[in-house]
Amino acid sequence: MISARFRGHTEPIMKRIAKFFVGLPPNAVTLLSILFALAAAYLFAEQAWFAGGFMAIVAAFLDALDGAIARLTKRTTKFGAYLDAVVDRYVEGILLFGIGLGTGLWIWVYLAMLGALLIPYAKARAAMETEIDNINWPDLMERGERLIMITVLFPICAFYGYSEACLIAMVVLFHFTAIQRILRVYYRLR
Repeated sequence: MISARFRGHTEPIMKRIAKFFVGLPPNAVTLLSILFALAAAYLFAEQAWFAGGFMAIVAAFLDALDGAIARLTKRTTKFGAYLDAVVDRYVEGILLFGIGLGTGLWIWVYLAMLGALLIPYAKARAAMETEIDNINWPDLMERGERLIMITVLFPICAFYGYSEACLIAMVVLFHFTAIQRILRVYYRLR
């Protein structure tokens, strides 16, 4: 929802930044985000919340940069888009796993991860049943919002001792969004 509204403002910025990285293959940048997610997960596991958050932000930045490089260099491919979507799931899972290691709140982490995976799946599966587009799916916790919660808000909450409350909020918001998408498909297919 928020990320869709700001996309018009962030794309020109990412395009300017991408000019410095045109020599890198976009898919390599996509895969590089996994390494930063692993570093973030390690730091989360060590309860270095802000350092982990910073590494997670770098992983999220690389996720935006890969597409900007691909568009700028006219190297967009269907496989690149597919790889990007798959790596996005890995990155979210890795970050949440690190949070689980650092907090021990495995039930909440599992439920948050389940919600994070269901949100994109609900949309991808809907595309098999009905025509969809990205403009008419402005849901509450899209990828950008989930990453903000995981990379920025969670480290702040954890630092101040509110890890469980933050994870519960993630669970509620992530599953609310998945249900929001399920209901949208239900009404479209009726």
